Amino acid sequence: MDLNSLVGLFDSTYHPDVNVRNNAEAQLKQFEANDGFLSTILQIIGADELSTGTKQAAAIYFKNRVSRAWSASQHALDNHAPISESDRAAAKENILKFIYATPHTIKVQLTSCLGVILNFDYPDKWAQFDGQLKELLSAQDPQMVYTGLLALRELVRLYRYSQTKRTVIDAVARDLFPRVQAVVDDAIGSDDELAMRMVWAAFKTYYAAIQVALPVALQEPGSLVAWGTSFIKMMEKPVAFDRSLVDEDTAKEPVVNRLYSRFGNPATLAPSQKRYKTFAKVFTANFLPQIMQAYFKQIDGYVQGTVWMSSRIRGLVSQMIAECVKEKAAWKLVKPHVESIVSQYIFPQMCFSEDDKELWEDNPVEYVQKKIDPLDDFGSSTVAASNLLIDFAVDRKSATLSIILNFVNSIITQYSQASEETRNPQLIDGALNMMGALCGPLCSRKSPIYSTLPDFLLTNVIPLFKSKYGFVRARALDVYCRYSSIEFSDKQVQQGVFEGVYGLLSDPELPVRVHAALALQPMIENEDIRGLLQSHLPQVMQIDSDTITHVIEEFLAQQLCDTFMRIMGDITVNTPDISTVDIDDISDKTMAAMGVLKTLGTLVLNLESSADVVFKLEEVIFPIVRFVLDQRLVDLYDEVYEILDCCTFAVKTISPNAWSLFDVIYTTFKNDSSDFIEEMLPSLDNFVSYGMDVVSTNSEVQSRLFDIIETVMKSERAGESERICACKLAEAIMLNGRGKVDGMIPGLISLAAAYLLVNDAIQTRGFLVYTLEVILNALYYNPVITLSVLEQFQWTSGIFTRLVQSIDKFTRVNDKKLVVLGLTSLLSVPADQLPASLQAGLPQVFEGILQTFHTLGEAVEARDALERMYDGTGDDFDGDYEWDGVQDELVDDDLAEDDADELQQEYLRQLAGRAGEALGEGAEGEFDDDDEDDYDEALEEELAFESPLDAVKPHVWLQDKLAEMQSSNPATYNVIVQSLNPEKSQFLQTLMDEAIKQRSEQQ
Repeated sequence: MDLNSLVGLFDSTYHPDVNVRNNAEAQLKQFEANDGFLSTILQIIGADELSTGTKQAAAIYFKNRVSRAWSASQHALDNHAPISESDRAAAKENILKFIYATPHTIKVQLTSCLGVILNFDYPDKWAQFDGQLKELLSAQDPQMVYTGLLALRELVRLYRYSQTKRTVIDAVARDLFPRVQAVVDDAIGSDDELAMRMVWAAFKTYYAAIQVALPVALQEPGSLVAWGTSFIKMMEKPVAFDRSLVDEDTAKEPVVNRLYSRFGNPATLAPSQKRYKTFAKVFTANFLPQIMQAYFKQIDGYVQGTVWMSSRIRGLVSQMIAECVKEKAAWKLVKPHVESIVSQYIFPQMCFSEDDKELWEDNPVEYVQKKIDPLDDFGSSTVAASNLLIDFAVDRKSATLSIILNFVNSIITQYSQASEETRNPQLIDGALNMMGALCGPLCSRKSPIYSTLPDFLLTNVIPLFKSKYGFVRARALDVYCRYSSIEFSDKQVQQGVFEGVYGLLSDPELPVRVHAALALQPMIENEDIRGLLQSHLPQVMQIDSDTITHVIEEFLAQQLCDTFMRIMGDITVNTPDISTVDIDDISDKTMAAMGVLKTLGTLVLNLESSADVVFKLEEVIFPIVRFVLDQRLVDLYDEVYEILDCCTFAVKTISPNAWSLFDVIYTTFKNDSSDFIEEMLPSLDNFVSYGMDVVSTNSEVQSRLFDIIETVMKSERAGESERICACKLAEAIMLNGRGKVDGMIPGLISLAAAYLLVNDAIQTRGFLVYTLEVILNALYYNPVITLSVLEQFQWTSGIFTRLVQSIDKFTRVNDKKLVVLGLTSLLSVPADQLPASLQAGLPQVFEGILQTFHTLGEAVEARDALERMYDGTGDDFDGDYEWDGVQDELVDDDLAEDDADELQQEYLRQLAGRAGEALGEGAEGEFDDDDEDDYDEALEEELAFESPLDAVKPHVWLQDKLAEMQSSNPATYNVIVQSLNPEKSQFLQTLMDEAIKQRSEQQ
């Protein structure tokens, strides 16, 4: 293969002419099948005489080639030319050398390739790697050591989430980590870029090693002291290196936070983590005081302006302090610093900053996203500081609440007493932000200041609706929204508040308009506020009150839709054709539109019991949905799909208006492929669940539903989370259309089988469970049709083997019921229609059914426990915030406080244990053992999930199917029953007794 020709092609891949680029990529694709192709690319990457751009292009191509085709799976072979054995050998022989010799930008690409190769070839096909790794780490050349650290990191990352293959990480921690720690200790003293990269790689490796378990070698006191000393040195290291080259955020990994929160905090160790009890005691007693001293030293330096701390580092510090709040010994370290932490550390971070100002002015849409969407700004220092404040007030209220409230009151008093010219609006923003964060505990009716909250809102919050500062108006709206459960005795006051909020919907500042729309949502749910709307409807004042309420709802919906259309194009309510709306200048109005749409969604949910009103609202709201989808306003998809979901779920039927949108949804799907299937799914599920009368009789609707599922399942752009959505939609079709959609069943089975019959096609437990549930749903729908399809393509043996081997993956209640119903359906299949291979295996299938029944009761109890954990989170939060109990009484003596601490810690341990059990945590850790694949953690219960299976009683179903089998296939019935040992026979009898009991209860 000509090296120069390849160099020319890689040069062309970043040519400004797209046609040149496409032609070069097509030619490279043709060369992929040639032996020696990868080896030649490596030569280009390592050629000193070539430009960096050429080598970077070659490195990226090398990475993509390795990522797509190294596995040699059937899926990879179907889509990509195989990599020859000589190229594989050359890559493994040389990749570490090229990581060593190349600049950082190329190192990143090659290191990623190394991880892929290790994933498929280590250790069986790359036995030399261990020796190469040890040689690099023991070298005197710092670049070689750095290469070794990068390689070690990839190896550890490969097994960081595995419970069954922890021996690799345990061996690495025992044999190599002492050398790595020595390297770190030497490197920390240097400000050299390479030294800081070495520290970064080492800390990343340590962090990866402790993701799900703490290796025994790292629990040893000697290891803890050595690594702990390095951690503290790095914390206290001034930022003297070039931040453009090595960001402090990456150099200072949150290893200590992870160590303490997961393994070192005795108060939060789950029952399955008892093996870390000794380590936690040692860590808390001997190491934590030094760590916290270093944290407080950093805080003092930051407050005084002598230490620079990035936003991420400040967030990590806040998280660590929050962890210490929960444990008795750790709290004693924090308690003396509470006042300074609140006033000098938390408060400044909660004030409107210069960065906030810049974002507000330059990009108000992004500002709103960061401030309103908790996930969008989840890792910020402000959110972490807010969470720390809440932890103080909830977990240590007796020691902290008065300090917090006195400080907030002093800021508010200072602001109110200052003249207009000398007032600092940033300070009042910070004080109100703190009060907003504490709305949960303070809104509890048992809160010591609950009775003063109406006056607080009237005096200090609502007047700021008229502040000359936009960010203060937004903050006041936000705080009022958070305290919306507080009632005013004077209805005139309530009216004034409503008019103030309603007026701010037309504020010139986008964030203010969005906050006004959000503040309006809880007001709509208030009966008194609904009454206030009558002033806008004089024409209906003479009608009875129920009708007035309904007309008011329709009027408000129309007003909100009109507001939405004004935002989108400054049009009037009389514009006849919304398709003429100008959307060229839409970007700065998107977030305000989101606020209006969310309010519409709340309005519809509030009317769930008034189906006739929702039907009328559809005529007003659905044109908005159509407009957003037709114009492909992707930023608003989430909101309009949620509204569509709310409307169709509220009325539990699909109206002609709703069906008119189905074609639009399908067109949107075809335009945007699977990108928005997660947002579409609830609405599509409603179309199937409540519109089966149309689905079952309309072949075009069936065809489009299947096309959606098939496209997602086969799309290379879709990930497993999107494919899970496709499986959920398939389940909805089969469960709601039993006996009505026979023609769809073979295709749905084929889509699932395409993944189940390829060993490495499924990467996560979630997707494995949902693909298997497509088969189980098909069996429950019609076992004869299902078996016919499986036999036709010779899939029966492979599918049922995978299913029986994966029985323990079904951890949730609905999953277990589906296993029972699907497998039990086989018992009613006539003998002449039951495949011979399956007849012989029916005893094993039946044992799988009994095994599932064994754990079904436990799953139900775990789900009930999880539901109880969420009980008491009503509007006043009285269940969560105990002001009268012993959890944190106002006590002066240390003994009483210790007793309260012990009770609180016991509560935390119990909570952690219940959560672990409810989420399927095994006795030895968070992940179940898996001898075949390294799947991720168990699926969580979906407490709000509704299914036709809810009405099915599996005990009764089993009894019925056994009776059918005894009648139609007595020989196989006798084989199954006689194969049970006495214990299992007794258990089966218990199930039959329960079925009889349930029948009698039904009658």
